Amino acid sequence: MPLIFLVIFAVMLAVTMWARGRYRRIYDQELKNVVKLGITGSEVAERILRENGITDVKVVRGRGLLADFYDPEKKRLSLSPQHFNGSTYSAIGVAAHEVGHALQHKDGFRPLLWRVSAIKATMFLSLPLVMIGAVMIAFSLGQKGSMVLAIGWSVIALYNFATIPTEMDATERVKRILADLKPWRGLDEKVGIERVMNAACAIYIDGVFTVISWVGSLILPWMGAADDDAKKDEKPS
Repeated sequence: MPLIFLVIFAVMLAVTMWARGRYRRIYDQELKNVVKLGITGSEVAERILRENGITDVKVVRGRGLLADFYDPEKKRLSLSPQHFNGSTYSAIGVAAHEVGHALQHKDGFRPLLWRVSAIKATMFLSLPLVMIGAVMIAFSLGQKGSMVLAIGWSVIALYNFATIPTEMDATERVKRILADLKPWRGLDEKVGIERVMNAACAIYIDGVFTVISWVGSLILPWMGAADDDAKKDEKPS
């Protein structure tokens, strides 16, 4: 593998692992804490939209691969069930961060479109990339297959890494609004929610891993059920 691609791969892997680890650590820590007001992620999102005169964006309960995502084309803010209905610091933080992209859209912040295209490209190209590399390795093309995986993943990671300023801008926009709305009671709640918002700036940088984890969450339960059925069939009647 050319040295330049090896260096890019190593650097992006290190950055991705750091960002992924930081987000998961902060998210899991604040997932244990609930805001005293009992307000949910969807309610926070709707309040922010309403306070900024945005009436054409719908907040919906999301599912699937892009469960937490603002789609500027459909003007739809999707939140995963645990964030839509949840009142944890993590739920409020993720919901607030995502609604920041709706604020960017309202102001015509063009880098938002780059961010959307990067995330969609990552989500829908990652799995084919992994499959192509795996097939090449299976057909005794291990070195070339590894190169395809490394180069492809590095390009995707770089593309997403370049969108971090857009993510940071979304968080900063919402922080200023939340300072007036105050969906918290006390400094500890404010700090906890903002920790999640800051960490969420890198939420999609590990897109390939996100796709693999999502596919695994779909396949593993099915495989477990199939294994249980096989064991039942093996039992003597």
